[in-house]
Amino acid sequence: METFKVKLDGSGRILLPAKVRKQLELEKGGVVIGSLDKEQVVLWTQAQAIRKAQAYFSQFRKKGDQLWSDELIEERREEARRELED
Repeated sequence: METFKVKLDGSGRILLPAKVRKQLELEKGGVVIGSLDKEQVVLWTQAQAIRKAQAYFSQFRKKGDQLWSDELIEERREEARRELED
C-alpha cells in the first residue's frame, strides 16, 4: 500500500496528488466515494464502489441463474430482430 500526505485547505478540502489521480483514472469533476471507518477515511472511485456492490450482491445469486441484465438484453435483441423482419 502506498501512502501519501495531503493538506486541508481553508474549506476542509483535500487535493489528491496527480500521481494518485492518474493511477485511479480520476479526471476533473470525477466522483470519489468516501466512508469513515472508525478513525480512518476510506475513498473509492465510482467504478470501485460498483464492483464492490456487484461482488456483495453476487453472493446471493444461485448458480445457474441468469442475470436480470442478461435477460433484459436478450429480450431487447429479440425485439430488435423482430422489428428488422417487419
